[in-house]
Amino acid sequence: MSDKIPLITGALAGAIFWCALLMFGALRPEYSHFNQAVSELGFFGAPNALAWNLIGFITPGVLVSICGATIALKLGKRRDSLYWLFVISGLGFAGAGALPAEMPNGSPDMESYWTIGHLLMTFVSAIPWVIAAFLLAHRARKLISNSSIVIATYALALFAVSGLLPNAIAPSISFLAENPGLGQRTGFAIYFIWFLVAGVLFTSVKLESRDGAT
Repeated sequence: MSDKIPLITGALAGAIFWCALLMFGALRPEYSHFNQAVSELGFFGAPNALAWNLIGFITPGVLVSICGATIALKLGKRRDSLYWLFVISGLGFAGAGALPAEMPNGSPDMESYWTIGHLLMTFVSAIPWVIAAFLLAHRARKLISNSSIVIATYALALFAVSGLLPNAIAPSISFLAENPGLGQRTGFAIYFIWFLVAGVLFTSVKLESRDGAT
């Protein structure tokens, strides 16, 4: 069962997030997935904000941390930089729920420490994840003899970079500029798909080092 932790946690993280997003969004008839940020479900004063932050942000974030950490331990057997980058990414995602934004008039209060902390958590989640994705590929190239696994990890690294693009390029694409919620959700989709695929890869494939040790 312990060998399946990356698969189980990677799958659960995405499933819980998307189910929660659809459920809590449906509880607010005026809420639009096309035009409103995910964080608007959990800002101070929002209906069911505490429940959303616990289920939609904190729980998936903790699961992502576990998924990434166990993948790192499969390769390194110790808590090194790869391990902590994955843990920080997941905790950053969870931190977005622990530090909800303040939106008194329907828009973020950028002078609020809560809002600043919330936005900071999005960077804490994203940047370590992308760095970890490339470090994972590098580690796999050094330690794994199966070329298909190595190629897959490099593909995942490039896929992680693509997760940063939707929000970055959204203002220059008219459809995404008019529907900002879609760009954000695309980024989230890439994030959770990455951990699902990584969980499958490092659960279903037996790792073999280049020197033949398993």
